[in-house]
Amino acid sequence: MKKSTLALAIMALVGSGAAFAASPNVQGGSSNPAGVVVGSSNHSLFGGGNSGVALDGAGSYIDLAGGPIKGSNTAIAARGDGTIMRPADIGMLPLPIDIAQVWNATDSSSGANFAINSIRQITQISLAPQFGGLVIGQVANASGAPLAVGSGVYFGEWAPRAAGTPPSNSTDLNMGSASRTVWYVGDNAVTSANMPTAISATYGVIGINGVGTAAGGTPDSPNLYKGTLTATYGSGSGSITGTIDRAGHSINFAGTSIGDKGTFANAASDPTIQGRFYNGAEALAGIYTGGATPQQDVAFGGSKISGTITP
Repeated sequence: MKKSTLALAIMALVGSGAAFAASPNVQGGSSNPAGVVVGSSNHSLFGGGNSGVALDGAGSYIDLAGGPIKGSNTAIAARGDGTIMRPADIGMLPLPIDIAQVWNATDSSSGANFAINSIRQITQISLAPQFGGLVIGQVANASGAPLAVGSGVYFGEWAPRAAGTPPSNSTDLNMGSASRTVWYVGDNAVTSANMPTAISATYGVIGINGVGTAAGGTPDSPNLYKGTLTATYGSGSGSITGTIDRAGHSINFAGTSIGDKGTFANAASDPTIQGRFYNGAEALAGIYTGGATPQQDVAFGGSKISGTITP
């Protein structure tokens, strides 16, 4: 059966793979809107109003938790890390399509926990999401479980699918592409309406860059930036200080200001660090775009490991 026929069968005969209540306030950002746009998920198969991404110019947002994360973890639980994700793994018909090769991993930074899913698209189906090379970091709770839908915080990198016929087994996610994009998004963003009156807190943070490359490590064991950031806020303004590091490179957050709308940046215009707080400032995520090329951009996220937040 041709891939186009399979795609039509999938679209016509299955419903959404996710059934979640819409999240309260999905917000985030991207280094390259031509590659990734973030927003509330509204895809016909993977919608629900929670954190989503529109990839490679797509007109709708796929639900991160209910789509690629759920599908990857289902495939891996059944057949192991590095397996092939097929339609049945994401709640579709059990058709013989190799959608993507998938991996997952966990890590921590100064007591903060994280989950990381990596996806390498194999088959191009015109009506389906173009996953390309997609790495999704998730902020997790104290026991290591990703935050629940409605409180989810996600960050990562994307690159288009490599040209030609991809191999069935490879850890190359095409992160050397000039179109590589870093992004972040969360279900329950802090805004001017619910910004805490005071923050004096330290966050354990990781950064994702170049998974599948020599510097970024393999998808089952990514080489992450790690460090702690300290947020100090009161009377409508504040700052973030600290660094996140990987062998050979450090990102310094000196000069990063916190505003009264839940966001932070290191410049009023064209910042090289930008991000947002989530879940009452218990978590944060953002992107660094201060390198010379898109390959040097970093997506980061973290959770509070100490300190106080006053609502």
